[in-house]
Amino acid sequence: MKRTLVILLLLLAASGATAQPRLELRLLKPNTPDYYYYQLYFATFCGDSVIYHITKQQLILEEYLGLVDPNDYTIDRLASPTRNSCYEIALAFDNSSSVGADLPAVIDAGHAFIDTMSKSCDYASVITFDDRPTIRTFLGNDRDILREAVDAMGISGRRALYDGISTGITTLYTSGSARVQAVLAFTSGNDNSSGRVLDELLHDVRQYGIRVFIIAMGSGINETPLRTLCTESGGMYYRLSSADDLVPTYQRFARFIEREFDEHRITRRTKNVTMRDLHIRMRLEACADSIWAERVFYPLPVVTAPPSPAPVTLELGQSYPNPVSRTADLHFQFSLSNAATIRLELFDALGRTVAVIREGALPPGTHTATFHPATLPPGFYIYRLSSGMEFRTGKLTVSE
Repeated sequence: MKRTLVILLLLLAASGATAQPRLELRLLKPNTPDYYYYQLYFATFCGDSVIYHITKQQLILEEYLGLVDPNDYTIDRLASPTRNSCYEIALAFDNSSSVGADLPAVIDAGHAFIDTMSKSCDYASVITFDDRPTIRTFLGNDRDILREAVDAMGISGRRALYDGISTGITTLYTSGSARVQAVLAFTSGNDNSSGRVLDELLHDVRQYGIRVFIIAMGSGINETPLRTLCTESGGMYYRLSSADDLVPTYQRFARFIEREFDEHRITRRTKNVTMRDLHIRMRLEACADSIWAERVFYPLPVVTAPPSPAPVTLELGQSYPNPVSRTADLHFQFSLSNAATIRLELFDALGRTVAVIREGALPPGTHTATFHPATLPPGFYIYRLSSGMEFRTGKLTVSE
């Protein structure tokens, strides 16, 4: 009896542990210049199960850690398990040489997504990228043409992932018109061939409101920039361990985009004109518990002064021999406490530069420079070692 009770308690504890509330603040669409409001898209869960109905009584909304009156915003769209929205999607596929034997699985995944396109208003474009992106087909709803575009993939070259995603974004904002738009990119590794960089993609997704979702499979992938792009665009990053997961992932994503990403939407009037550095904090009460989530949307760039170079301590010894004959070599010994760019010059008695003996970047340590004074008239000279604003000087005499 005691053993049965213990098992029941463990099962109840496990059940409670899997039913914790979860809140994701995914996307904020800012105001236009003439009408100050934002739309906040968020998703709610009990464990891994989506909560499809949320009321204001379950939420606490804060801006800049200040409470927002519930009367100042509306929940104007709830997540729905039956929503079947039209969409436009750019399917971007990595067909670089590292895909290798997984290419048939990638093609099957593309077919699996296309087979779910049941509505005439579902549009897709097929893009591949190796050394450079290729638009296999523009936005369209002819499933046969889309399948042929997927079948045309071959294996070659490096991986222009960012350029492939950028091509998808451009295709959507120049040719599309649907409310729901997304780029779904598959990659087998890090970008190693693009002309575009992460900051440019972040600018584009914020300007055009297009979400980026990335499916990654392979070893040694630097996930940080990929997750950043997905998060900042309101998309998601998926990490797969096997090519066997590709088809079910694409099938699930097709239903996910039709349901408009299982998201609720809040519309909020605000006095914030710039919509930069907007700190949103929200509390969800659900699953007999509560949880806070927070995020800064459209963060201002952090401007920092360039790091000050390490101070350079110069030590300059007496040139030798001194006096020096015009037929002998003249040597200068000096030392640097840190790596530095130096200039060693020689001036005559009137302060005119007569020679640059040594110039350039040097490591820390002791160095010797040699100069042959054959062309110098006999007399008194000054030599100076400088680095930035620091300098040292010495005197020497040239004899016959």
